[in-house]
Amino acid sequence: MANQIQSFFETSTMALCKEETIPMTLDMLTSKKVETNNPQARCLLSTLASAMCSQHASDVEKLQQELKNVQRDMKDFKQEVTRVICKIEGTLSYMMEVVTRLETRSNHVEQRLREEEDRGIVRNKVLTFLLPREKELREKCADLERRLWRKNV
Repeated sequence: MANQIQSFFETSTMALCKEETIPMTLDMLTSKKVETNNPQARCLLSTLASAMCSQHASDVEKLQQELKNVQRDMKDFKQEVTRVICKIEGTLSYMMEVVTRLETRSNHVEQRLREEEDRGIVRNKVLTFLLPREKELREKCADLERRLWRKNV
C-alpha cells in the first residue's frame, strides 16, 4: 500500500514538472480540488507530494522499528513468563511431594494414636477389673494376718 502511494506521487510529480496538462489534482493540505494549469503551482504540489511521501516513508519506517521493538519485547516477555512458569511448576512439584510425605506421616501418627487409644481403653478395663479384686485380696490378707496373730498370742 505504501509503495503504491509512493509510486503514485512519483508519477504525479514527474508529470507535473514536465509541464503536462493535468486539469485537476487534490491539494493535500486543504483537501480541496484546485486548478493546476500553472507550472509553478504544479511544481509546488509536486514538492509537497514528494515531501509527504518521504514523511510517510519515514513514518512507516518508524512504525516498523517500533513494531520490531514491540515484537522483541513480547519475545523477551514470553521467555520470562515461560521461565517463571517452569520455576513455579518445579516449586509446585516439590511442594506436592512434601505434602504427600506429610500426609503419609500424618496417617501413621493417626494410626498410632488410634492404637494407643485402644490400648488405653483396654488398660482402663483391666484396671476397673483389677482394682476391686486387689481391694478384696488386701482385705483377705489383713483378715488372715489378724487370725494368725490371734493364734500366736
